[in-house]
Amino acid sequence: MDNIELRANKTSRAIGERLRGEVQSYQYHEVGSRIFTAKFLLENKSHSITIPDDITWERISSSHYNIGNLIDELFHKIAHKNDFNLDLLSSFSLSEIGDHVLYDCLMIMDQSSLTIEEFQDTKLTGQYFLHLIQRLMESEGKELGTSVTPEGLNRLMIRILNPSNGSLYDGAAGIGGSLIEAYRFNNDISMFGQEINESNVAIAYMNAIVNGIDLSKFQIAKGDTLFSPAFIENDSNLMQFDYIAMNQPFGLKLNNIQMMDYDPYGRFSGRMGKISRMHGDLAFLQHTVASLNETGKAAVIVPVGVLSRSSHAERAFREYIVNNDIIEAIVLLPSKLLSYTTIQTVLLVLNNKKHSSRNQQVLFINAEEQSTSKVRSQHYLTQDNIETIVAMYVQSSTDTEDVKVANLTEIIESEFNLNPNHYFTSHTVETQFGDVIINKAAYDEKVKNKRTLKEIAQLSRGVNLPAKNTIKEGQKGYKVIQLKDVEDGKIDLESIEVIPVNNAERYLVESGDIIIASRGTAYKVAIVPDHNEPLVLSNMFIRIRIKDKAYKPEYIKVFLDSPVGVALIEGMKKGGTVKALTTRDIEDIEFPDIEINEQEGIIQTVKDAEVKYMELLQQANEVLKHGKLNAYTKMGLRNVIEGLD
Repeated sequence: MDNIELRANKTSRAIGERLRGEVQSYQYHEVGSRIFTAKFLLENKSHSITIPDDITWERISSSHYNIGNLIDELFHKIAHKNDFNLDLLSSFSLSEIGDHVLYDCLMIMDQSSLTIEEFQDTKLTGQYFLHLIQRLMESEGKELGTSVTPEGLNRLMIRILNPSNGSLYDGAAGIGGSLIEAYRFNNDISMFGQEINESNVAIAYMNAIVNGIDLSKFQIAKGDTLFSPAFIENDSNLMQFDYIAMNQPFGLKLNNIQMMDYDPYGRFSGRMGKISRMHGDLAFLQHTVASLNETGKAAVIVPVGVLSRSSHAERAFREYIVNNDIIEAIVLLPSKLLSYTTIQTVLLVLNNKKHSSRNQQVLFINAEEQSTSKVRSQHYLTQDNIETIVAMYVQSSTDTEDVKVANLTEIIESEFNLNPNHYFTSHTVETQFGDVIINKAAYDEKVKNKRTLKEIAQLSRGVNLPAKNTIKEGQKGYKVIQLKDVEDGKIDLESIEVIPVNNAERYLVESGDIIIASRGTAYKVAIVPDHNEPLVLSNMFIRIRIKDKAYKPEYIKVFLDSPVGVALIEGMKKGGTVKALTTRDIEDIEFPDIEINEQEGIIQTVKDAEVKYMELLQQANEVLKHGKLNAYTKMGLRNVIEGLD
């Protein structure tokens, strides 16, 4: 299979280079997919598609004229001669592309793709097609997440579902990856999908063809799943399925929200929460629940924020699925699996007929470490990773390091927070020491004397800032500390902007206040230094003002900067694209309670280390500078550059 991937990558690069300047870059995959599918249809001897007698691959590949018309004619005749919905195969015409360009692309496909014998193996042709399309889309600069879910994620969803027979549905089908993976797992399954992008629907059918799928069991409809679901029974009810596998769009903004209030299928208001324009993530989950039959099971990839955000609608949905006991498992997925987002994602497993041993329970699985890196920015799931996750899902019945079995009472007491980070005792955090694992249970057990922040300090958030387009030139205001003003644990007082804000007095900071970033991806903690003019804190920060004189702000900052402090804070963050903290989230964080003289010793230890670090850094800079000066002298450049010391 590795050889198949290498050959597909080579073909995609060569075709992309040949098409550059000839067609729009976003059309590369349209050309490559149709050439490969045409060759498959004309070379594979076992597929069930009726093809015209007068068109052969030899005729197409040996022709120097009307190549595009010949391939277009092939797809038109196939759509006409077959009962399946194949009209979209003709949705992109090759006839407008020059014959010399298409001929070169055909030659590339002949030389770098598969042999005639390999074209008879649909496992090979399916793998080749997937890698070809993925790489062509990458070369186009398109976001893969709009159409291609990583193969490992599709395989994981299907392995979790373990479909035996019946129907499987994907309401965000893309190019049909989840449906095809289900067919590979069990070819008795009937596959249904809906996809809003016409090009993806066409490629999904090509994908099914080159994978040898019986198209009588495969149906993908074009259309908007939320506003116009395609699969309806008795003209009034949503079709319901045995299985659902879906990688839904993230952060989708909903238009025509008024229409959704009157959804004829009752998905978006009432029992599962009333959505707003910002609730695209939630709308797909509501559609999923409504599309499961009474014994149905779903595995869907969702941003973790929808399982923890505090909006009324999202909480109402979580209350519904918790109180109705249809959550079976929530798997915390590794980062960097999806090339188009850094949002933390989970695999949510819903089951209308849970095994009795799992009634009134939710299985939380930490699979963050179950991935392999291809390149620094991209991870993927190997077969071993998938087997490990599936084994935890199937076999786990008690708590382990990577599994937490939470009863519904515990979840209700946690205010229906379904973020797995809330339930795991161990967290992996990125620190100056590298990635380290913090075991909260061990911290709770081994550090005996602890106090909470709310016992010794007053916590409050900063002020909301006005929109920039409402600020008038010369308008008076206050210096406001924003995220950009804090770097490396220090506040840059010189860079702070003056902004007009309301009720500024409530949000003034004092020397010694600790501020901690409440939004964004960067972990920022700083102590407000002495200053001569009023400083206001923006709503991007939480202010911690120590009230108990037995505790030094510098000591609390040392703790918050420690791997344990980072893990506790990061575990509290909620949200999707932008994670957020509230004062309520962090007020119960416990720090080691020690005498003030010991605190002062710890503070001094850190200060001494920082001074030594700066001295060594300066020495290192001098070594580097002198080394480069010597190199410039040897190059004869020293005397022609003024100002060098």
